[in-house]
Amino acid sequence: MIRGVIPDDIPNNLQEQILLQDAKAQPAIMIQGGSSRPLGDSPRLVANYGGQPENWYKMASNQSAIIEGAIVEIHWYRNARTLQNIEYKIKRTYPKIAPKNQ
Repeated sequence: MIRGVIPDDIPNNLQEQILLQDAKAQPAIMIQGGSSRPLGDSPRLVANYGGQPENWYKMASNQSAIIEGAIVEIHWYRNARTLQNIEYKIKRTYPKIAPKNQ
């Protein structure tokens, strides 16, 4: 199922806003993509933004922060050929709490 364009996430607070700005300004880490590990989302990305499936990569910021109890990092997609960056997402990972012994 192909979906349309997914808008960028909106930061919940100033710390997330700064983390997002830093992610847009600094080098990033390539998570997945290209011809060896194509993205499952590449058909949607190609349909909405153009390019070839092997040009799209999932990226992550090279830094994270602990904000309100969650580990927060920024993810997005990049077209390696055009250097277009799209669909910034704020990924919040909350630690799992072990059940208490009773």
